[in-house]
Amino acid sequence: MSVWERQYRDAAAGLTSPAALDDKILQQAQQLKPPLSENRWLSKAASSCAAVTVLVLLMHPAQYLGALTPGLQPAHGAQNNPLRNWQHKPSQPTPGNDPWFHLRSQVNAGSYIELCNQWRKQQQGSTSEKLPRDLESKARTHCRLLP
Repeated sequence: MSVWERQYRDAAAGLTSPAALDDKILQQAQQLKPPLSENRWLSKAASSCAAVTVLVLLMHPAQYLGALTPGLQPAHGAQNNPLRNWQHKPSQPTPGNDPWFHLRSQVNAGSYIELCNQWRKQQQGSTSEKLPRDLESKARTHCRLLP
């Protein structure tokens, strides 16, 4: 530590304020209060609505999809949008998207006649259509080959 630093610290330690001045400043600080708002309920309601709005915006699923709304997208970015043709996948097969829907419906209902006929044709090589794996396993357990 240099000489001038030591002299500075000694001089700064010697500086004190009078006790009366400290007491006066403390009393003035205790008398200060923030101005009271006349519309406390309005302020609380606005704060609550803002908090709920932020929560809804953060938790809404559209945020995670990029908030893309079909038909409201700009025309210049419509071709580059990966979610443009996004659709829900149906959980159950429907007649429009499953060529084996009718046969699966009959098998689920407990009727194996048409399944067994189709499986026999496949085993004899008289049909080019191959049964899907799930129907083929059900055919093995429920049908038998006839001579």
